[in-house]
Amino acid sequence: MHIAIVDFDKCHFKKCQHECQYYCPPVRNGTMVVEFREDGYPVIHEEICIGCGICAHRCPYDAIKIIGVPERQIGNEVHRYGENGFVLYGMPTLEVKGVIGILGQNGTGKSTILNILTGNLIPNLGQEGGNRQKVLEKFKGTFLGKYLQDLYDGKIKISLKPQYVDLIPKYFKGKVSELLKDNKEAFEYLRKLGFEEIFDRDLDKLSGGELQAVSIAAALGKDAQFYFLDEPSSYLDIKQRLLVSKIIRELSEKKKIIVVEHDLAILDYMTDFIYLTYGEPRAYGIVSNSYATRQAINSYIEGYIRQENIKFRDFKIQFVKKPPELDNSIQPIMQWNTMIKKFDNFTLKINPGTLRKGQVVGIIGPNGTGKSTFLKILNGELKPDEGEFTLPLKVSYKPQQPSGDEDITVYEFLEKAIGDKINTNEFKNEILRPLNLESISETSLRDLSGGDLQKVYIAKTMGKEADIYFLDEPSAYLDVDQRMIVARIIKKFTENSKTSAMIVDHDIYFIDLISTSLIVFQGIPGRYGEIYGPANMKDGMNKFLSNVQITFRRDENTLRPRINKENSKNDVEQRKVGEYYYY
Repeated sequence: MHIAIVDFDKCHFKKCQHECQYYCPPVRNGTMVVEFREDGYPVIHEEICIGCGICAHRCPYDAIKIIGVPERQIGNEVHRYGENGFVLYGMPTLEVKGVIGILGQNGTGKSTILNILTGNLIPNLGQEGGNRQKVLEKFKGTFLGKYLQDLYDGKIKISLKPQYVDLIPKYFKGKVSELLKDNKEAFEYLRKLGFEEIFDRDLDKLSGGELQAVSIAAALGKDAQFYFLDEPSSYLDIKQRLLVSKIIRELSEKKKIIVVEHDLAILDYMTDFIYLTYGEPRAYGIVSNSYATRQAINSYIEGYIRQENIKFRDFKIQFVKKPPELDNSIQPIMQWNTMIKKFDNFTLKINPGTLRKGQVVGIIGPNGTGKSTFLKILNGELKPDEGEFTLPLKVSYKPQQPSGDEDITVYEFLEKAIGDKINTNEFKNEILRPLNLESISETSLRDLSGGDLQKVYIAKTMGKEADIYFLDEPSAYLDVDQRMIVARIIKKFTENSKTSAMIVDHDIYFIDLISTSLIVFQGIPGRYGEIYGPANMKDGMNKFLSNVQITFRRDENTLRPRINKENSKNDVEQRKVGEYYYY
């Protein structure tokens, strides 16, 4: 299927005298693809156009373009889940060298791809029942065919890091050391990531970041030829994400590594080639050709793969060079003085700060420096040991790790939390529909994916009547598009309702999209934490990135932030002038 785009600003119909009509081949009983409006401008009949490209090539002013849009690729099925279930079209061929990334919306086949490549699923090629021989015949003579042959014959070993690390304590009871079973390689990876102190701790006592580190160490510690890592950055701070990236790149010199990841800055930093998946989430997914990392991510941000002439999104993801200005004239909604919170081995110092109406404050900093503790003090869940804080305001709080244990539907869960508001047009238009939750309203919480559960808890949090909204790591398990939608929802909601929000997250792109100001945490993870801010975005980013010793440059086409390689020309120059992000 194709769409026709006519740029009327470029069209010179009077000068051309409708020459585009004469170069357009007649189809369907002599009907022309190109006809003309009463004012003389051309109109493309999309239902007739076959996307041959002649029109676009014949127009000397590049005014007519025919662009393909996703549609089912009948005959190219790799796997179908039941008669009316999800269909995957195409597969990554894996022949490219270096670290391979897979990027796409949730529900477009990434997990299916990993299940096929790890042997957990025998694809059925669109028919009932998977058949190994038919699969091998389909991919015969390709790198993928040889890989699957060796996989089915047991000639290669694979290692998989699962997506949902928070489920590990449900399936394995005991200590980290018991899970890793004296695997020296795994313990070494845990040490490299800075988590050696958790080796003798119980799994059910670990945070999301600690569970992620254990999962990565366990996967990389196995002796295998192919390593598959499903969202390795979730719950990790940016410094830990960079450490994981460096470990992966080092290992890729000897092994083949395939990564599914939604943090675009980290995906850009760790991979060499990327396959994009697109289509209709939960209905069908299509796998693109492989592209160099920068090219693939820019295509994803634009929503258009130029090399395949496919437009899979109606809008671009927008980034800006200059930070938003912080308006200190706006009325404060909350203020706090110096406070201290002490635990057995950890102390948090909270410096004075002010939150203003309509602000969205991003909270960033290393794991283990007290970000979640700070939110719990502000919402009244914890009391400071020194200093006082009373919040005479209504707050709504989303925890870091949402629970999906209740056996009730999404609709029942939200109705229980926010009452009749769930049925109002305002809530449906501003929250439910943008998050695409109406389609899963009758699904049990227990059956939701991590991304859907995250969206349900975001809806629950934003649906409550409150003055301030606290959200702890709302981007976890969300794809790039969903993160952008959540950022838009929260910013628009706070602006319209004159409320405020505080967001803890580690995805730099998400923080960039959502925040009007920043609170930066610094200190020694697990021992001491101290906060700086709220500050304007420029000062906050410089403070944070100088602490973790990372600089960002801007992509010349999309303006998206890209991590500079250490000691590169840009890195050295930006450190010298003290501009780590907005340069």
